[in-house]
Amino acid sequence: MNVGKEAKIYWISILQGWSMLLVVIGHVTLTNIFENPATPVSTEVERIIYGFHMPLFMFISGGLFYYTKIRKGKKYGVTIRDKAKRLLAPFIFFTLATFALKYIFNPLMKRPVELSFKQIINSVLYPASNPLGEMWFIITLFIIFLFYPVFKWSLQWNKCIVSVWITALLLNLFFPKDIEILCFSQVAYYLVYFYSGLLFFKFDAYKYTDTKCFFVVSLMFFVLFNILVLPVIFLTFTGIAFSVALCLLLSHYWTRLFSSFRDYTFQIFLMGLFFQMGIRFLYAKLDNELLYWPLYVLSILLALYMPVLISKMIQKIESPFIHQCFGL
Repeated sequence: MNVGKEAKIYWISILQGWSMLLVVIGHVTLTNIFENPATPVSTEVERIIYGFHMPLFMFISGGLFYYTKIRKGKKYGVTIRDKAKRLLAPFIFFTLATFALKYIFNPLMKRPVELSFKQIINSVLYPASNPLGEMWFIITLFIIFLFYPVFKWSLQWNKCIVSVWITALLLNLFFPKDIEILCFSQVAYYLVYFYSGLLFFKFDAYKYTDTKCFFVVSLMFFVLFNILVLPVIFLTFTGIAFSVALCLLLSHYWTRLFSSFRDYTFQIFLMGLFFQMGIRFLYAKLDNELLYWPLYVLSILLALYMPVLISKMIQKIESPFIHQCFGL
């Protein structure tokens, strides 16, 4: 099966929706205990998802960066300015908003905050300490974008491509994991996935993975590597390969899959967790195990569709500033 131009767009959109669905499911954690032995089914789901879902996000980001910036020859200054508006404006807005909300409800918070200038600065320099912990991804992605000239230069020669990919792989495997300032450890860890996505899209590798045979093989290896105890990078790349093959296959039969939310993945990332935290509070207050799965499903639905609803309402407001704050 060859993917035409329109199908190619479909599979990328489906892949974006799939990756966001994984993130949302991974963030449910109703009991506030990650991989809680008391909930074995959802624990296994979390374990599988956390093996590859953020590298998949980076893989997609690298591919889209190639399509929208590198392939079109966008200038470095213009590119970084656009990315700063797209990423840093929501980062600042949601950091301050979360500080305010957590300060109001401090007694109920698992991680209380101190509304001080020092803590606000630390939440920027050390995103892991941000009151909205998921903000590390935004800073990590923005810093990776700063390497645009290296990416562009490397794509001129195959030897350079191999050298940069191997360097990124070595950083993933051996760079210290505890350098928290500006997410340097995360940048080193995720760079190989970002660059792999960039290469996958540059060389139109989907043409070679859009087969039922590749889907079956990738699924088999994904299942196998979830059973065997191997270095994480094996599971991560097979998870990415399986996801790509799955979405390519689905794009031929269900082009509208995830269309109800796949155009608002960034807004779901920014806002979805607030609704999931609300469901966690509700589950803790009700303290009824029979409600676990109904609330589990409700957490997923609210995290996916409330940000979409809010985003559509904000888009009706004629204010570029407000749009930027919500990444629109």
